[in-house]
Amino acid sequence: MDKLYTNYSSDIFIKEIKLLKGVGSKYAEILKKKNIKTIYDLIAYYPRTYEDRRKTLTIYEALNNNKEKNSVVLVEIIDITKFTFNYKNKPLIIASDGHSICEIPIYGGRMPAGVAKGEKLYLTGKFIRSNRGKIQCRMVELEKPNNNSLSYGKIVPIYPLTEGLSQKKLRTLIVSELENFENNMKYDIPSIIKKKYRLKSFVSSVIEMHFPTSFDALDISKESLIFEEFLTFQYIHLSERRPNILVKNIRYKSYSLLEQVKSNLTFQLTEDQENVIEDIKNDLLSTKQMFRLLQGDVGAGKTIVAFLTALIPTEENLQTAFLVPTEILAIQHFNTFKKIISSLKLEDKIKIDILTSSVNKNERGYTIKKLREGKTHILVGTHSILYDEVIFKNLSYAIVDEQQRFGVEQRNRLLSKGENVDYLLMTATPIPQSLALTLFGELDLSIIKKVPNIRKGVLTKYKELYERDHCYKFLKNRIDKGEQGYVVFPFIENDDSNYITLTSEFQRAKEIYFKDINIEIIHGKMKDDEKEYIMNKFQNGEIKVLFSTTVIEVGIDCPNATVILIEGAERFGLSQLHQLRGRVGRGDKQGYCYLILHSEFNEIIKERIDIICNSNDGFVISEKDLELRGAGEFLGVSQSGIPDFKIGNILKDIEIMRKAKDEMRSILKDEKIKKEFIEDNHIFIKKANYLKEMILKDE
Repeated sequence: MDKLYTNYSSDIFIKEIKLLKGVGSKYAEILKKKNIKTIYDLIAYYPRTYEDRRKTLTIYEALNNNKEKNSVVLVEIIDITKFTFNYKNKPLIIASDGHSICEIPIYGGRMPAGVAKGEKLYLTGKFIRSNRGKIQCRMVELEKPNNNSLSYGKIVPIYPLTEGLSQKKLRTLIVSELENFENNMKYDIPSIIKKKYRLKSFVSSVIEMHFPTSFDALDISKESLIFEEFLTFQYIHLSERRPNILVKNIRYKSYSLLEQVKSNLTFQLTEDQENVIEDIKNDLLSTKQMFRLLQGDVGAGKTIVAFLTALIPTEENLQTAFLVPTEILAIQHFNTFKKIISSLKLEDKIKIDILTSSVNKNERGYTIKKLREGKTHILVGTHSILYDEVIFKNLSYAIVDEQQRFGVEQRNRLLSKGENVDYLLMTATPIPQSLALTLFGELDLSIIKKVPNIRKGVLTKYKELYERDHCYKFLKNRIDKGEQGYVVFPFIENDDSNYITLTSEFQRAKEIYFKDINIEIIHGKMKDDEKEYIMNKFQNGEIKVLFSTTVIEVGIDCPNATVILIEGAERFGLSQLHQLRGRVGRGDKQGYCYLILHSEFNEIIKERIDIICNSNDGFVISEKDLELRGAGEFLGVSQSGIPDFKIGNILKDIEIMRKAKDEMRSILKDEKIKKEFIEDNHIFIKKANYLKEMILKDE
């Protein structure tokens, strides 16, 4: 074994690449640009594609081969001369296969090593006929005949490169390390998984990925490595984010209060809502702690589902915490729940309170006292709920609305306020299934897709810059009919005068369209209490038009708002546009959304805008958005917690991710199985910890 290692299977994850023979400080810096820092990074630096160079052709055959593919020809160098390119002399190699002659122009000006008159070489490149009628080869690689070729006679790997790094150099480094890897690497895919899914060993799969024996064998190896990669991610993700699934005592014996309230609602629940209530009810009544993510499209009615299920703990005199990101949303929910409770005269059975930063000191103290004594069943509140002084007597159910607004630490702080607390996360941002499996593998998933029939929905149209005037006049017309609206901008202000910004347009619109109408401006740089004050005035109907940035994206429910103008719509993601559009059409009036394009209309913008104009289904839109932008941009790379998968693709390989999630959840939920797994797979755990560090560094 190479003296570089004492324990290859462990050292490979920490040994710096510069210690490898043929690398040194110079190449270490170049490789670092491609995130190759350790020996493992090099081994796991997989090709972006492959070329089938198993067959050697003649020059004439290569000329008539697929012009998009490289061909391999064995040639003899018969002359080396020059040609003029950009007023400079460049080398021109003349080669022959014994039947035909071809020219090999060297546009870079540097003669490849080993090229000399009379030498026989394997030439790889695209063969064409020049304007002068001569056969030319756009050379990719030249290699002398040998028994261990890297560029011909096999399926050849093509790697992503950077300046200063060639395919030949990278292949040489990888192939030299693969020998060490094959002989000394003891790590393998956990046997319990490997046997069940008939996966190839990790070592043979990696070797096959770099130098495939066949394309069929490559596919099998690739699937094995994708499974291993996703399994490792799910281990990191689930062990980090989800506590062991805890057994709880049966604490809910009935759900008659839920049924009583549900049967007396003034509206009909949708089938989706009924199904989700059933999901949550079964979780609450089970002996396992609930961890569930509830996704609901804009206006799908998640809040009433959460409230109804909170009545199960209420019936047993147990407590529910309902955590929301903003004060206005807390007040909104609190008033909605109070209205239902009082309409059914259930104030004695269902005790509800609210806790936000604006609650005065005396009232706050009284609310906390009631909470400690168990005299409050449901507490609705903002981050104020998370303070140490807020103590529940018997918290058994935690609901987190708009979960993306809270960090893992904040959510865990809420859970720590009770014992084996059942846990429901809610989001109105539709998350594509592939990302839900990746980001929320620790949670069971429920979805509400169908929107209640009372809602008229939203008509969406795009307008180009010259049509802005029509949009503002339309909004003014709806205001005159007693309705309200929003105007949203991507920028508050900008030094570049080419951008239309919130502050400049607010003043212009006030002077031109809304002289006698109360309009207001709101954005993220304002103080929280100032934002809350403006939001409340808009909610009460005192403000007719709200000019804003994306601060209104979630959590604003104003049924009287019917029009939203989105300026510079091409600068927003599709999912974001859908969320913004969801601020209107929330009542029994028709909603209208105008997407005003600031950039010149082109095919790329058209493709994106057509999607949002032709669909109101947030889940369809989010899938398209993910497809167009990729996971990093869709989520925001710096906060996504998703690693840069080396081989797996969360869109294409969703079924493998699903299996990996299910298997790892099964392993981690049983303490005995988990302990055995960790003992039997200590290198898997070491590798997972190494990758976990990489993810945390990225975050």
